[in-house]
This record gives sequence, C-alpha cells and structure tokens, in this order.
Amino acid sequence: MPAMRFLCLHGAGTNGEIESLPGPGVEGFYEAPFLSYYKWPRTFHDDEQSIMEAYDLLYETIEEDGPFDGIIGFSHGGALATGFMAHHAAKNPYDSPLFQCAIFFNSMPPFRMDDEQNPIFEKGLEGKIRIPTLHVMGTKDFAYKYSVNLYNLCDSKSSSIVLHDKGHEIPRDGKAVSKIAAAIRDLGSRSMFH
Repeated sequence: MPAMRFLCLHGAGTNGEIESLPGPGVEGFYEAPFLSYYKWPRTFHDDEQSIMEAYDLLYETIEEDGPFDGIIGFSHGGALATGFMAHHAAKNPYDSPLFQCAIFFNSMPPFRMDDEQNPIFEKGLEGKIRIPTLHVMGTKDFAYKYSVNLYNLCDSKSSSIVLHDKGHEIPRDGKAVSKIAAAIRDLGSRSMFH
C-alpha cells in the first residue's frame, strides 16, 4: 500500500498558553503558540464567523499543501474535521468528498453549549460523512459517550472502532499502539476500494 498523506488537527488550546518544548518531530516545522481553531466551546449566542474562518483556513491548507488522502482529528480537531466535512458535503452535494478516510481520536461531533453548559450536537450531520472512518476511543475519557455519538453519525458499513482503557489521550503503550496501527492499515486498504 502506498504511503498516505493526512491533514492532522490537534485538540483545543494545544500548547496555547503554556511554554514548553516542542514534541518529538515538531521542532523546525511549526512555531508556537498553538491555539484553538475557533471559539471553543461555542454557545448558541455565538455567530458563525470563527467557524467559517476555520473552514476557510482548511480549504486554504488543502489548496496549498494538499491533496490529502485523509484527515486525522484529536478531540476538538475531530469536531472541526467532522463539521468541515459535513459543511463541504452540504455545500457541494455532487462533489467527491475532500478525503478518502478519516481518523478520530477521542473526538465528538460539532456542538454548542446551552445555557446550562450541556453540549447540544449540531443538527443535519447524519449521512454527511460517507467515507471510511476509524474511531479511537478511551473508555475512561470524559467524552467517551460523545465519541460514540460521532461514530454513529458515520457510515456504519465503513467505520471501525478501537477502544483503549485510557482517558482523553492518545495511548502510547505498545499493545494499544499496535492495535491502532493495524486499524489504520486496515482503514487505508478500505479507503482504496471505497
């Protein structure tokens, strides 16, 4: 299988306010600070400006640095990826999807917080993600049930789940990494024939 290119979206506020050394493999590629893509979490009182600017930035990135075979999102990055793909599908119903596959780590569907601070998921997402997806979920993650909600929005015939016993993180232990790597290889194969 040929190497695949992925557009990777980190979680909210990653290294936004805390001074730290760059992670392995990051130094020399990106400069801090790393901030949220749009106002997070959004409420029903917020307008669409910041989210539309984030979508425009993604279109610009695809134009300048793409094409990408897939998209990977962690947490907030996964919510952004989901909203972006759904937005593109709604605005361009006859176009092919922008990506052949998607990987979501501890991600949730796009949502807004109501006045009682409860997440209310965006409407109209059903059937918009029609590409093979992989959902990596931590059973001890505070957002686990929301990750399941995102999985249920995707095409059940071409989606898969990898569970780990950690929280809101990407596991680094050998057993979990091997399981995730095998699932990513499987996703790559499935995306070639989708």
